[in-house]
Amino acid sequence: MVQDTTSHQAIDLRVHRWLMIAGALLTAVALLLLSLLPSAPSEAAAMTAWIERGYSLLSWSDELLFFAVICWGAGARGLFGARKAEPSVRINVGVTALTTALVALVVLLLVVGRLVYPVFEIQLPAEALALLVSSTFGALHLAFLGFAVAAVALSWSTRAGLIGRVVGIFAAAAFIVGSFPWLTPNWWNSLVAVSVAAWGVFLALATVTRTENPGGATDRMSTTV
Repeated sequence: MVQDTTSHQAIDLRVHRWLMIAGALLTAVALLLLSLLPSAPSEAAAMTAWIERGYSLLSWSDELLFFAVICWGAGARGLFGARKAEPSVRINVGVTALTTALVALVVLLLVVGRLVYPVFEIQLPAEALALLVSSTFGALHLAFLGFAVAAVALSWSTRAGLIGRVVGIFAAAAFIVGSFPWLTPNWWNSLVAVSVAAWGVFLALATVTRTENPGGATDRMSTTV
């Protein structure tokens, strides 16, 4: 019975790791599509034409973000929720920051969805479109800041040790610079999107977990922080 339970827990952890990896990859592709958009105009009157030029990029990014948030959220909850170690400030801060980033992606999902899918065929004035476009980049800014804090806090607590800390610091630096996509060139925004995928996959594979058997014995899936 104990062996069956342990085997089931191990399978659950693998599934959650793959969910987190899928979420990171889908998020990266969605952000990569957004990075290919031309620079947004500064005049509200030109917003409609800008949205029409980038319609396919916006719509595909919007669809991918929906599945990305679900996969990443479920995977992270499963991995970090499986921890039975003593409470960790770094883990708590990191998980909160990651949650903030995912909530920001939900806001981004809603805003971009309104740009490309007119509800009841309601045509928005140019000023309203300008507000939605600026909100899109504002949500991106918040998401990258959340990823930056999570990169330092969570990567610092992986079983990769020093390598994990270095990865976290470099990823956080890239995310902070990438949180201003309206100031940085498209090639850098694309590179930051790829960095999200690389960091997310690393975090999923190197995250420390520990589960407990019903009989009270401890089954260590990896080293405890």
